[in-house]
Amino acid sequence: MSAAAMAAGQPQFRYSQPPSKVLHVRNLPWEATEEELAELCNPFGRVVNTKTNVGANRNQAFVEFADLNQAIAMVSYYASSSEPAQVRGKAVYLQYSTRQEITTSTKTGDSTGNVLLVTIEGVEAGDVTIDVLHLACPPLIQANGSDLPSHERCESAQDPF
Repeated sequence: MSAAAMAAGQPQFRYSQPPSKVLHVRNLPWEATEEELAELCNPFGRVVNTKTNVGANRNQAFVEFADLNQAIAMVSYYASSSEPAQVRGKAVYLQYSTRQEITTSTKTGDSTGNVLLVTIEGVEAGDVTIDVLHLACPPLIQANGSDLPSHERCESAQDPF
């Protein structure tokens, strides 16, 4: 365990999870990019997927290797190294994820949890009602409330103001 990790009261590694080809990386600098994360991991194998800016403080990430042995090699290397894994000079903490792969939802339409972000400029927030949204993008509000408009239809809608 590094002196910095001991001083912070956090172990650099947590072995409570069985090995996974997905690693959970904690304590990342706010400005860290996916490229920097891949740069840290690439010496150990091929990174097939990343998910950054997760966690309450947005300073965590997931990295998925092509092979379980590659993830094990990275964890083993830093567990036995006197130098901690670092991104932008900041020690980061590694652990096996409970995930076996990183998945991202690509469903649209009637799947729960989808969010449509609508930006209406030049009006006060209190002036935007469901009726205004319906005028801006008529397919937005359907009888059952579950049908969502296509991006193209909203972009081409006439300015109701």
